[in-house]
Amino acid sequence: MNGTFAFTMPIWEIALRAILAYLALVVLVRVVPSRNAGHISPNDMLTLIVVGTLGATAITGDGSSVADMMLMVALVLLLSYGVDWLEYRVPGLRRFFRHPQTLLIDRGRFVRRNMRRELVTEEELLAVLRKEGLEDVAAVRCAFMEADGEISVIVNDGQRGN
Repeated sequence: MNGTFAFTMPIWEIALRAILAYLALVVLVRVVPSRNAGHISPNDMLTLIVVGTLGATAITGDGSSVADMMLMVALVLLLSYGVDWLEYRVPGLRRFFRHPQTLLIDRGRFVRRNMRRELVTEEELLAVLRKEGLEDVAAVRCAFMEADGEISVIVNDGQRGN
């Protein structure tokens, strides 16, 4: 129980490991199609997973001290806040850290190349249209896969069902 609450590594090493691992994961999560990120941003998803994993490791005592794990959790939360702050302040970084919206339907036609990239089937898009009260893809001006994985639909004037 001696080393449970003491640092087992130098603080600089803990910080460096946390920063490098977090930034590497940010880059890796960036290449995941936005539909797989769920309804939260990739950065938020990553933060939740990493903090949960580090918290569980600290609780179960798997190999590192509680102090090591809590410092890593604090650093991940600080990095997450820093990334969000940078995204807000620097639009160019926002384009890197966030998935851009992807055009799936353009003027009543499926954009199949983008559908393949986002792994969205025609049946899934048609289901979204039905939920919007639309029976025909021709009634859609455009539809987008948003950064949070949701599909938004803009209909042609006067085409909304219900």
